Amino acid sequence: MKKKSLNMPIQWDVNISILKNPLLWFQLFMVAFIASSYLMLLMVGFNLFEHHWEDIPASLSVGLIIGGGLFIALSLIMFLMYWRGIPTTYVLKDKNIEQHTLARGKKTSGLLSLFGILSGKSAGYTAAGATLLARSREQIAVEWKDATSLEVFPKRNEIQLHNDWHTIMQVVCPADQFDNILQFIQQKTEKNRLPEKVKENMETPFAKKVILSIFSLIFGIFLLPRLPIHYVGIFAIATIIFAFMALWSSGVRQRLFGIILALLPIIGVALAFILGEVEMSQQGAIYALLIELLILGFFIFLGLGVVLKIIK
Repeated sequence: MKKKSLNMPIQWDVNISILKNPLLWFQLFMVAFIASSYLMLLMVGFNLFEHHWEDIPASLSVGLIIGGGLFIALSLIMFLMYWRGIPTTYVLKDKNIEQHTLARGKKTSGLLSLFGILSGKSAGYTAAGATLLARSREQIAVEWKDATSLEVFPKRNEIQLHNDWHTIMQVVCPADQFDNILQFIQQKTEKNRLPEKVKENMETPFAKKVILSIFSLIFGIFLLPRLPIHYVGIFAIATIIFAFMALWSSGVRQRLFGIILALLPIIGVALAFILGEVEMSQQGAIYALLIELLILGFFIFLGLGVVLKIIK
C-alpha cells in the first residue's frame, strides 16, 4: 500500500451532508417512485381489464400522490435522524474500500425503530423500515476489481465508484486530502476501468435485462383485454414471447427476434384498423388509448434497441 508516497490517511471520518447530496436524493426519489409504481400499475391494470377506462387518471393520480407522500415522509425521517449529516468512516485497504455508517447514530435510529413498531401506525412502520434498512448498511465494502469507472466531483470532494450499470459507493473525502485519495483510488482501479469502445461492446447487465423482462411481461398482459385498438390476443402472447427471446438470446438470432418484436405491434395495429377493430365510443377511451400506445411503443423501441445493439 502506497501510504507514505501518497501522504494520506488510510482511514478518515466525515459527516456526509444530506442537503448537498444529489445521489442520496435521487436514490430516495427512486425508492418512493418504485414503491408507488407497484400500486399504480395494479390499479391501472384493473381499470384496463374491467373496462373502467374513465378511472385511469384517478389511478395515476393516486400513485403519484402516494409516491410524493412517501418521498416527503422519507425526507422528513432523514432530516430528523441526520440533520447534522450522516457520520461515516472510510477505510482504504489494499484490496477494497470500506464504508462504515451510523456509528454515532445507533441510539437515534434504534429509538425511532422502536417507536415506529410500537406506534402500530403506517407512518410508524415506515420510519421503522427506513431506520432498519439504514442499520443493515452500517458497513459495506467494495473490492477494487468491481469498480469499472469513476465519477469525480471536486466541488463536493466526492468520488463515485461505478460498476457496469450503477453506483456502488459514494466516497466523500476531507478537502485537504481529496487529491491524494483520488490518486490512490485511480491507481487501484486503473486496470479495471474500461475505455469507451469496450463499454459500447459490453453486454447489457443482467439486472437491466431482468427489469426489462418484468416490464415486458406486465405490459404484454395489459394488451390482452379488449382495448380501444383491439390488439388480438395471439399478437399479445407473441409480443411477450419475442420480447423475452430478443432479450435473452444472442448473436444473429437476437437481432432477428428484435426485428420481429419491433414489427409485431405495427402489424397488430394495422390489422386492427383494416378489420375495423377500433372502438373509441366508450367513456375514457382516450385514456386507455394513450396507455395502449405507450405499451406498444415500449415493445417497438425494445425491438429497435436490440436491432441497433443498444440492448445486447
